[in-house]
Amino acid sequence: MIESQVARRYAAALFRTAKKTEQVDRILDDLKAIADFLRKDPSLKNFLEAPQILDQYKRGLLTTAFKDLISEALFSFLVVVLDKHRIAHLQAMAKEYERLVKEDQGILQARVITTRALDPIFRGRLKEELEKNTGKKIEMLPKIDPQIIGGMIVILGNKIIDRSIRHQLDELKEEMLALRVH
Repeated sequence: MIESQVARRYAAALFRTAKKTEQVDRILDDLKAIADFLRKDPSLKNFLEAPQILDQYKRGLLTTAFKDLISEALFSFLVVVLDKHRIAHLQAMAKEYERLVKEDQGILQARVITTRALDPIFRGRLKEELEKNTGKKIEMLPKIDPQIIGGMIVILGNKIIDRSIRHQLDELKEEMLALRVH
């Protein structure tokens, strides 16, 4: 919960800066590359997160590794994130920033969770229906999760449409437990 709040706050600030400097796409590409790099190299991530290492050494590493490769706005952002000891949240910030960029472009990401891959025809119909209902272009993000047993869960921003069998069984269980037998 705290990670998502931190990610939203920092990503929103970066997005506002990117809009002002007209570097939204460049910052998105660079931020995703840096987040991916930190994910793939845990030793670098651990170094930047380590409380026993002085911030000046961490800033030096950031400067050497990224300063000449990324925009000045993004570099300044990384320094602030480092100084505020929020570098552990950089992955979430990158995802949230990407969501903000897509939202600004009129694209809404829909996470669709099913027990198996969707049939292409059904997937197309679902996408059309979601676009019709939201008035936005939908980007489908499929995920397979056998624990939902059947049906599907669609997550659109902060709205969850849960039509999974697991959810229906849980509701039935609660109803049964609430029954009073006299």
